[in-house]
Amino acid sequence: MADPVSSLATRPGVAQCLDMYAKLASGVCVVTTRGADGRPACATVSSAAAVSAAPALMSLCLANASRTLAALRDHGSFALHVLDERHRPWAERCADPLATAAERFGEEQAEYVHGVPVRADALAWSVCAVTDVRAYGDHHLVVGEVLAAHTGTGHPLLWYDRGFHGRSGARHG
Repeated sequence: MADPVSSLATRPGVAQCLDMYAKLASGVCVVTTRGADGRPACATVSSAAAVSAAPALMSLCLANASRTLAALRDHGSFALHVLDERHRPWAERCADPLATAAERFGEEQAEYVHGVPVRADALAWSVCAVTDVRAYGDHHLVVGEVLAAHTGTGHPLLWYDRGFHGRSGARHG
């Protein structure tokens, strides 16, 4: 008997892959680093993950053309912020490809930990030293060793079906 799914076993196109990826619910994070001018640089990511506990390693993905990727490679370290529901405006600014670095970071107060700008009010954050950067398709996978970490309280901001969602599941924005 033929496998009923085998007729669907053709390689999907970009649009079909993006539709499938949209169904991967994930926490919203902002990665920060310092640019060549010393000013904060940031980008919103939904592809961050814990890699290992010993040694402590985190990973994230950034688009090949990302200004934050270039700054992160130059600086050699980054902070990964797990965002709370109340950080949605910051996530939106950091995701805006037309926003300047100054507009993305805005007037947010940052502390510097290991020379990297950190938003202490994030749900959680870690500062990492870059250990590996590799190109995969249209993105780069970045792995960093955790140098410092903090956890706070609140409810995570989620990315699902191409939108931000809070604890209630209601779409924001």
